[in-house]
Order: sequence, then structure tokens, then C-alpha cells
Amino acid sequence: MAIMARAADILYLGSVTIFVASGISLATLGRPAIQIAAPSLLNAPGLDLFAHGIAKPLASLPQLYIQPQNPLMWALLITLWALLLLDGVGEFLDPADHGTRPAWHPLTLALAVGAVWPWLVGLHKPLATLGALLMLTAALSGAIRARGQRRPAPAFLAGWSLALGTATLATLIGAPLSLTTPQTAILAILPGAVIGMIAQERLDGSLGFSLAMIWAFCAVAISTMGSSPGVALAAIIGISGMGVVLVRAAT
Repeated sequence: MAIMARAADILYLGSVTIFVASGISLATLGRPAIQIAAPSLLNAPGLDLFAHGIAKPLASLPQLYIQPQNPLMWALLITLWALLLLDGVGEFLDPADHGTRPAWHPLTLALAVGAVWPWLVGLHKPLATLGALLMLTAALSGAIRARGQRRPAPAFLAGWSLALGTATLATLIGAPLSLTTPQTAILAILPGAVIGMIAQERLDGSLGFSLAMIWAFCAVAISTMGSSPGVALAAIIGISGMGVVLVRAAT
């Protein structure tokens, strides 16, 4: 039993390491010159929302999360990586997750899938969306199981996964509608906030979940508001909703 528990800790730490290494590589190596298009530019010559055969590709919404365009989004990613690494090392040195329903099962799945699917965003959007939703489901399950363990990383991962998962799904829906990145952001933020408010009730005092979503909404708004002020309004609505459940969870 002790050997199995130790193997679980090693597997979890390994999945954290792979996830962080994949994220750093995707965010820093060979980054394209991503542009964010205003609605009026959507039909301009040479521009294509999903970067099909153009010299300067336009950003899809998931790319704003995994290839940050501003310091706030960079800070969100770095915080996520740091929390996960600290959590993985902490579980390896002093395990706290070996109950009847351990959180490492879904968390390891979420991290393993999360290390792969972002590379598919520009290659196969339906498969990337399926991966994003699988990561989201597994991360939420892991965060719920980790309640009461005094571990901020699972809840923070779940909040980030929800923001990114709804962004990826909105991008898939928006493609046939020819939505710009700012318009897709509006489509993602509002349903994401509703789902987040419901999920926070299940997570009780896991404040990292709401904090990650509020942080993500702010970063997306800053990335896109120059080309669409409506994103800022949607972000304010989403942040307000998550702020309410955050205060309730904290009290």
C-alpha cells in the first residue's frame, strides 16, 4: 500500500512537471506574431481569424491564454505553474492526498491532457476542444476532492481550466459564425462566469478557483478591449458574478 501511495505521488509530480514544461515551451518557443483583430478588420484583405495561410496570424482566444500577450496573463500562467510545482513537491515530501477518493487521480489526468491539447489549437480545433473540456472536467473533479486539504493549486487549476475551456469551446462555435477574437471573448466570458458561480458553491472555501477566473477575465479584457470595448463590459459582469461567490466562500 505504501509503495502504491509513493508511486501515486511520483506520478502526480511527473504530470505537473510535464504540464509546466509543455506550457513554458508553448508560451516562449517559436511564438508567432499574433495580432488581435478589431471587428472592422475581419473581412480585410489578407486577414484570417484562424491563421489560414497569412503572414501575420490573428489570435484565437485560447492562444491568448497559452501564448500571453500582456503581463497580467503572463503573471496568471507563472502563478499557475508555481502553485502546481509547489503542490507536486509538497505531495511528494509530505503526502496529504491518500483518502478513499484521492484527488491525484483526476488531477493527473487533467495535467496530462493539458500538456498535449494546447498544441492542437491551430491544427485540429474539434480535438483541441475535446481535450480542453476533458481537462476542465478532470480539474474540477480534482479540486472538489481536494477540498479541506489546504492545497490552493487544485482549485486554481480548475478556475484556469474553466476559463480556458469555455474560451476554446467559444472559438469552435464562433468559427462558422466568423466571430472575431473579441466577439468570441464575450461569448466565452458570460457562460463561463455562470458555470464558475455554480462550481464555486461545490468548492466551498477553495478561493483559488474564483481568483483564477477573475484574474483570467481581467487579462482577456486587457488583451482585447482595444479592439472591442464590449469585452470590458462582459468581463466586468463576469468579474462581478465571481466576486459575489468569492465573498460568500470567504465568509
